[in-house]
Amino acid sequence: MSTRRSNVERTQRTRAQLTRQARQLFSERGYSATTIAEIARSSGVTTGALYHHWAGKEALLVDVVHDIHRELALRIQALDVEDEPVARLLRSGQEFLALCADPAVARLLLLDAPAVLGYERWRRIDEQWWLSATIRLVERARPTTGPGGNSGDPGLDGAETSRQLALALLGALTYLGHEVAMKGVAAVTGTGRTYDVLLTSLLK
Repeated sequence: MSTRRSNVERTQRTRAQLTRQARQLFSERGYSATTIAEIARSSGVTTGALYHHWAGKEALLVDVVHDIHRELALRIQALDVEDEPVARLLRSGQEFLALCADPAVARLLLLDAPAVLGYERWRRIDEQWWLSATIRLVERARPTTGPGGNSGDPGLDGAETSRQLALALLGALTYLGHEVAMKGVAAVTGTGRTYDVLLTSLLK
């Protein structure tokens, strides 16, 4: 193994360790009550070493948000789901709602992150992880009765409709996730059924 590759891997491990520690402290104390010095100290590194990887606490929060999305993606990949787009959309959405029942995740992903990063930046991160995949599943699920998409729409309009449907589904999941965050695990089943009704009505 080359020295350069070894250094890159060591840097990646250090960043991952610091991200996990920051996520834990943000979850326990909240973003605003956690300092960079506390994250560094609890990780066994100096504050200067932490600033070597991130410009500040907000940049670190961005990586924490990506870490939560990565966790969700791995949970979805591990699901035993049939290769049918509506079933995949449903199970993926239900997995997200189940994740929102974790108070630490809900606080970070749905409260602290949009408040600190701003709605547009927070939304872009969400879309980076989920929009393309959701559009592909929506396109597979929509009946194709014309040359460009649903009900004979031209190709461009069909693609834009799929994109807007995907955005509608993601937006609905965000609001249903807030419902779970406020009411707890008992709300997962009901919000999951609501998402099922919405999904099937949009893609029938």
